[in-house]
Amino acid sequence: MSPGWRADAGWTGHWDLPELVRAPISERHRGALVALAEAGMGPRKLADALRGAERWDDVTGEFASRSQTALRGLRRIGARALVPSDEEYPDELTEIDAPPPLLFVRGESLGELRPAVALVGARACTVGAMRFAERLGATFAGAGLVVVSGLARGIDVAAHLGALGAGRTIAVLGTGIDVAYPPEHDDLALRIASNGAVVTEFPPGVGPRAWHFPSRNRIISGLSIAVVVVEAGLRSGALITAGFALDQGREVFACTTGPENPVGSGTRELLKDGARIIVDPEQALADVLDIARAHGFEGVGSASPTSLDGELALVYAATAQPASSDDISATTHLETKRVTTALAELELDGLVECVRGSWRRVER
Repeated sequence: MSPGWRADAGWTGHWDLPELVRAPISERHRGALVALAEAGMGPRKLADALRGAERWDDVTGEFASRSQTALRGLRRIGARALVPSDEEYPDELTEIDAPPPLLFVRGESLGELRPAVALVGARACTVGAMRFAERLGATFAGAGLVVVSGLARGIDVAAHLGALGAGRTIAVLGTGIDVAYPPEHDDLALRIASNGAVVTEFPPGVGPRAWHFPSRNRIISGLSIAVVVVEAGLRSGALITAGFALDQGREVFACTTGPENPVGSGTRELLKDGARIIVDPEQALADVLDIARAHGFEGVGSASPTSLDGELALVYAATAQPASSDDISATTHLETKRVTTALAELELDGLVECVRGSWRRVER
């Protein structure tokens, strides 16, 4: 793919995983690393400081005295800090170029949020692309996949909302763990932390910077077994994510788009250069499930009967959590009458049931 899609400049850079962070860490040293990050030591500098150090004390120094204060601050906002030696730290991230030496998390254990697929695209996207991203998010999440995106306007927010209607999602921030960007997505970030996780390599209080976002994109692709670019122009950050995905050995998918759609010029280039094509959510799900199983996730997809397709699959995906027919209609963008018809058929097949006005799956 085009070298212009690589994030070789303007981000944190490249490094190997320092040997020290593969060893168990005490809470005292963990808090000291957080204090170092809060004092302005970014991921690259922290990785450099850890490289060659024989003991944690060689790195943390006087910041060990701030350890308890730093950890109390994280607990106050419901966050935690991970290093690569922690069991929860994703194996997928240890394998990428420039693994985050310190990862901040709010929400569920990252060890439980696998396998994941990234859904990314333009902020200034078309309405149709947003709807398609939401349907993809619902379809993936309803089948047991975790949807990863960046909490940005446009495709990202649509992917998160679709996933929340059917399952779980991860938001990777280019800001501190307590700073939503854009600010109007603060409530969404809280919802995601309750139905998935919010992740960043930046400590509390850090605001957005231009270089943070390409840096963040390597984590989005790194957490995922595949990256789906829904709609993107040639200058979209989604293409940087696709570039990282290729470097990391991840599969890249791109959605079809009309030749006169300027926002789709980047996705057209991805398809021209060999990205796998997506034409509808069901086909996308089947392809990504194949990848998941090839990675050893044998049980994934079993929550969604393979015999379902079309609208039945969409409606079934939206019942991963109890939902009213109106909620399902909003999630799937299907008319209420068509949702009601699909629910009736699923109920007859013994797949869903209605309890106190909410539809939910029947345990099989």
